[in-house]
Amino acid sequence: MPDDNLLSVDSVSVSHGNTLVLDQISLHAKAGETIGLLGLNGAGKSTLLRILAGLNTPTAGTVTVAGTELTSASLRARCQLGYAPDKPPVYPDYTVEQFLKFAGRLRRIHRRHIDKATSSVIERCSLGDVRKRIIGNLSHGYQQRVNLAQALIHEPALLLLDEPLNGLDPAQIASMREILANMGTRQATLYSSHQLTEVQATCNRAIVIHKGAKLVDTELGNSDNREQTTIEIHLEDTVTTPQMQSLPGVLAAASVTPDHWMLTTRTGSTTLLREALKAHHIRWHEISLVRNHLERVFNLLAGQATAGAAR
Repeated sequence: MPDDNLLSVDSVSVSHGNTLVLDQISLHAKAGETIGLLGLNGAGKSTLLRILAGLNTPTAGTVTVAGTELTSASLRARCQLGYAPDKPPVYPDYTVEQFLKFAGRLRRIHRRHIDKATSSVIERCSLGDVRKRIIGNLSHGYQQRVNLAQALIHEPALLLLDEPLNGLDPAQIASMREILANMGTRQATLYSSHQLTEVQATCNRAIVIHKGAKLVDTELGNSDNREQTTIEIHLEDTVTTPQMQSLPGVLAAASVTPDHWMLTTRTGSTTLLREALKAHHIRWHEISLVRNHLERVFNLLAGQATAGAAR
């Protein structure tokens, strides 16, 4: 049976010395999905996007883009993706049109098609009024649109956006959201942010990363998604992430504090979890099913970070 995922990330880990930056991240994306990659600053979002873009190499695990494995066939896989980093990689002395034609040539668009591709992406990203303007003279909001356009010009199967709304004013955010909402159904988009409201307004799926581990992977707007239920647990014993992830029905686990965990489960059954903890001789003193789990998880992590910074 053919794999219809445009992106497959399997057990990707990154270590820098003794520091584990990403811990066995797995995710899959299909055409038409816009996935918000949520996490606090330093959670590992940008590191993951750089790996997916082929700029960094994981310590372990594999990445496949549109059916091509990124490490073994890097150039072919990267031709299928577009990457817009948090700082626009633009040439400030070029006009918008000149830069996008240059980006198209780098993406191996044939010279007979470069003008059409440039005009198309300029219209798509609402850059028509500034196409002849020098990029260095544009506002940050327009430079972010140029950043998005260079990632889209070759019509990639996978679009990677690192904090695309960062630093924009409210009017610019509204304009960019409209552009992102009209990405279409032929590509998959993965978009990092540390703002929950941005992801809720723009994406149809959200993934929360905390301390390099995937904590939540849920569809947005689907209140009956029982395969994406979060259970909050307070333990009496010290355990490791692999121990928690090995429990029956657990899809992902991440610690807020050493004795406070969030588990994403298949069934949302606290009874099943209680039985599994007992079988593994792990003591606990409170287990609860989390309602509105995306908001609860993200706000809890943000609160922990604020409390830590205040100490």
